Amino acid sequence: METFDLPHVILPTEFCSLLKLNLAVANSSALVLESINKNKALYLSLEKIFKEFDDGRGFEKTMAGLGWPNFRDRLASIYFYRWIHGRFPHKAQPELIEDVKVLENQFQHHSLNGYSRLFLLGFYLKMVNLKSQRHPPQSFNFKIPDEIVILLRLSQIKSEKIDWLILMLTHLIWGLGYDTLLNYLASGKKMDHLYELLDPDARRMMFQNLLAYGVSIGEEDFFLYQKI
Repeated sequence: METFDLPHVILPTEFCSLLKLNLAVANSSALVLESINKNKALYLSLEKIFKEFDDGRGFEKTMAGLGWPNFRDRLASIYFYRWIHGRFPHKAQPELIEDVKVLENQFQHHSLNGYSRLFLLGFYLKMVNLKSQRHPPQSFNFKIPDEIVILLRLSQIKSEKIDWLILMLTHLIWGLGYDTLLNYLASGKKMDHLYELLDPDARRMMFQNLLAYGVSIGEEDFFLYQKI
């Protein structure tokens, strides 16, 4: 069985909150602005960084004009740049999120429109990777198995919390093996039953890693409710 400990990392609260919302709604710009406004230092920094897109009507109109997906991508790149260099960039660096976009595109057909849960998972994993690079003794080799796509195709229902589902399936593959898991899922076995089939070490690893992810993104629903 493969083993890996996902760490807790401190992520930007306002950004994680937005990535968990359904922003395919009419007032999405207002929701984004409300969240960013809670951090005045961030708001003032973003005004300067996004100046290149400002047509004279101010930051709010600039943000609305870019649209949530484009603004989200650029904002993520700003957080990555700040983590790497210790300061905000003069402008967004879209190349810093290419790997996050690859993950999002790989699984987007299994996620509900309007949510950025896949982007959230990619954002977390990228931050973990950057953290491990800053501390050389640590290594980060976590990889979402390619077989996850096949397993997701077994369900005709798109998942709102696709990030949690992917992490759970990854651990089930590690603990049970892909062929065994595929047969169980094809026969209609539920997630709680499959969890019980894991040996104690695999259960412990799964729980600890999911807990680390939940704490990092500021979400405890997984531990309070059964539905994902």
